Amino acid sequence: MPKTKLNFAIATGLFLAVILACNVSTANLSSLKVGKDKAVSSETSTFAPTDTVYAVGTVSNAPGKVKVKGLLSFEDVEGQKPGPIPGLEKTLDLESSGTATYSFTPPPEGWPKGKYKIEVIMLDDAGAQKDQKSATFTVS
Repeated sequence: MPKTKLNFAIATGLFLAVILACNVSTANLSSLKVGKDKAVSSETSTFAPTDTVYAVGTVSNAPGKVKVKGLLSFEDVEGQKPGPIPGLEKTLDLESSGTATYSFTPPPEGWPKGKYKIEVIMLDDAGAQKDQKSATFTVS
């Protein structure tokens, strides 16, 4: 009987170690910052119609390659249907953890006033979505 209890304790310990090891290395988008300069040194959620909008998504705990897709959407802009803005989507490849930086340049007539949403989606190397973050901003 004591040998059975010992084997059970060892098996349980190994199972828990495997489970904990899998959870520690889970890749994720740890942050999304939006601002008026490429480094997003100061976050903001209000832009002028002529401002370039920058977004920086930070990928953490990635054991290998990931794809990070950034896109800009209309959320509540007069005269515009809510949803992704055609041509303002870009996918970047990262070798592991790091940052994905996106810039969205206003059209020649400027951004229409209203509310927008930036989404950053992390995909594994096979294209399966692993995490997502979004942020909203207004143009006034």
